[in-house]
Amino acid sequence: MALIIIAGASGQHAAVVYEAAILSGARVVGFATIEDIAPVPMFDCRWIGCVDSIAASEIARGTQFIIACGSNELRRRQSEALLSQGASLQSVYHPAAIVSPSASIGPGSTLLAGAIVGPRAALGCGVIINHAASVDHDCAVGDYSNISPGARFGGCVQAGPGVFVGLNAAVIQGLRLGENAIIGAGAVVTRNVAPGETVVGIPARPIGQS
Repeated sequence: MALIIIAGASGQHAAVVYEAAILSGARVVGFATIEDIAPVPMFDCRWIGCVDSIAASEIARGTQFIIACGSNELRRRQSEALLSQGASLQSVYHPAAIVSPSASIGPGSTLLAGAIVGPRAALGCGVIINHAASVDHDCAVGDYSNISPGARFGGCVQAGPGVFVGLNAAVIQGLRLGENAIIGAGAVVTRNVAPGETVVGIPARPIGQS
């Protein structure tokens, strides 16, 4: 049974991750806040302090961390800070997630209820696959990306690090999403998206382009 500490920004996404962790059979030691953000009550899970102050403490001995916040940048910074202190990151899979045995999942990733990760798909470190989102065969999702509830990747999509895909968006097979690209909710992506580009609509176009 994994012993984990949930590091959450405000308790909202952290509460979702907490339930997934408990249902997966993990033992949650407690939750820690990130930076100076005030703790929010989270079920019966106790607050044990700021993550930076407990990473090297006795309470963290023998445990692993899951960074439970939706911000890709904050998740990246906090994960890298913990790794630099010798901490380990734990992935959490809700028991209702479906993961192909040939898929690979990086440390610190979260797969929520109804998530699907197909054959030979590869997820990086700190990736979030939200409720009912799917990443089909041979896709690659870069470190610290966030795939929102109901979003869909066709086969062989290549998403760079820090990508955000909004609610119920769809990405056609074989496309590339550049680093830090943003896909708006409900968008249908039919062409490659450049690094840092934000696209919306059907078909998806850069903001401001008709």
